[in-house]
Amino acid sequence: RLTMLSTSLVWLLAAADALSPVDRRTMLSVAFPAVASAVPEQEMRTSSDFENYAALTGESRSANLGPGTISGKSRPETGVILAGPPESLGDSIYADVVLNGGIAARVAFSPASTVKLAKGMYYDVEARSKQGDSSYLQVVAGAGREATALVDAVLRPDGRYGAFGPPTDVAVVADDRSTTPRLIDVRFSAVAPGGSTAPRCATLAVLAAPGSDDLLLLVSSSGESRWKAGGDRVARQAAASFRVDATRPTKLAATKASDFRFEERGGLRAAVAKLAGPAEDD
Repeated sequence: RLTMLSTSLVWLLAAADALSPVDRRTMLSVAFPAVASAVPEQEMRTSSDFENYAALTGESRSANLGPGTISGKSRPETGVILAGPPESLGDSIYADVVLNGGIAARVAFSPASTVKLAKGMYYDVEARSKQGDSSYLQVVAGAGREATALVDAVLRPDGRYGAFGPPTDVAVVADDRSTTPRLIDVRFSAVAPGGSTAPRCATLAVLAAPGSDDLLLLVSSSGESRWKAGGDRVARQAAASFRVDATRPTKLAATKASDFRFEERGGLRAAVAKLAGPAEDD
């Protein structure tokens, strides 16, 4: 009798394992209440299930949230489509970016030694320091070439500094077109959690990759007090080093589906989506 009971239990557990978590728990709760309480539910966790930034990204941060700090808000839209993960090699940071026009560009910049490549689901291509310096890549497609248009693209509500409200007190301080890359200095006040604002300074390094109408921007910034204490030199070093090392033709379109992280972020490839039903003629 004991052998028969053990065999029945094995078959029952095997059948339960093929069910969804909810159905499995319901089945076991009827047959074996004690067993059901010991079977954990396996569900996909979302960002709201993580208690803090460190649990979500594997990185620590200061408890003092400022306007330059990544928060629990939606990740910023930078227009960057990555063909592969960014790399830190030697004193430079490299990234392969898919652009409009059937072009993939290998971009690079060499920040100060204190500025390190940031990793985590919130970042595309970004480097940060413990002192509050940051440089990140943005791709602007179809925007005007005037400084105000480029600054507007950087300071969009869904951009890097718009998580808690659109930046205010925006002023273009300088626009130097005589250099490569082109350098634009801007000041603005970013909105922090709670609605307070904090002044920031930034240098935008602007490049175009041959074969594409897109503009590549490296946005290097810090809070105003840090800027006056050396942050400007850190930003200008990164900006001056910004470059396109190489370009190559690609069949990838400059859309989110071409990003190597697309499926990791919940996207569904078009080839898989077609399995849901017959394709319709255009």
